[in-house]
Amino acid sequence: MIQIKHLAMVLLLSTLLFATNTTPNSTDENIQQDLMIGYYGRPFAKSLGILGHSSIDELVQQVRTKCTEFTQISENINVIPAFHIIYGLATKEPGGDGDYIKNLNHDILMEYINAAQKENFAVIIDLQLGVLKPLEAIKPVLKYLQYDNVHLALDPEFKIPSHRRYPPGRYIGHIFGKDVNEVQSAMSNYLKQNNIQGKRMLLVHMFHKRMLRKKEVVKNFDQINLVYNIDGHGSAGNKVKIYNNLYKPEYTKVANSGYKIFYKNDVKPLTTPRQMLGLDNVGSRRIHTAPVYINYH
Repeated sequence: MIQIKHLAMVLLLSTLLFATNTTPNSTDENIQQDLMIGYYGRPFAKSLGILGHSSIDELVQQVRTKCTEFTQISENINVIPAFHIIYGLATKEPGGDGDYIKNLNHDILMEYINAAQKENFAVIIDLQLGVLKPLEAIKPVLKYLQYDNVHLALDPEFKIPSHRRYPPGRYIGHIFGKDVNEVQSAMSNYLKQNNIQGKRMLLVHMFHKRMLRKKEVVKNFDQINLVYNIDGHGSAGNKVKIYNNLYKPEYTKVANSGYKIFYKNDVKPLTTPRQMLGLDNVGSRRIHTAPVYINYH
């Protein structure tokens, strides 16, 4: 296992991953907030998100510039930049394994992990599912949790039944609360068995309440910080409405929240940093619980 060389990164991640989320007061410019800002996509694939539009060096500068938009709001906002990488990509054809998933090359992923370690960035390894169960999808990437800055994400949207009668994307996919528990358990066990300290995040994407079913059975696991990433697109007002409806107060007991911006698909004007932190209204609406993660697609 690698030695932890970047103490500053570890301290920042520890602060974020152990934090309890609170809603900032709209009149308080000195809010205290731990926040991760990620650029989402797949290397060399411009159609899949902003991450694939630039080289790693260019991306580092772009993410840092975006982070300053949030640090300028208050000096007490503790921002961690991140690469959010689609590792398991759903495909229209079943492929050689018949799972409708094409995984990212290990060497390419390691280029981003190594760069992230150097730059004190986090890395989120994102898994679309095809016919794979969530636990099946995450097993090949558990090994990357040996790196102190690596986290995982599940995307139920492209999950399809085992009968394979239609390809990913035709209908909105879903997973269950027990699936999330199984993945958290596997992550927690891997960390314990390999004597790895610190917490790791598990993000679950959703833009409809049926994408994660039986949420009431979801529970907390040692060393895992669960985040429900609300990733629908549309107008800012509609996005805030969806966010507040999907991330309800009762979920704060087991999960923090994320908010996603789509540069191409969202209706302009985009939700501003202050609006995403619940400091400003979007029309008559306002974010009830500030996210701990904001990702740009």
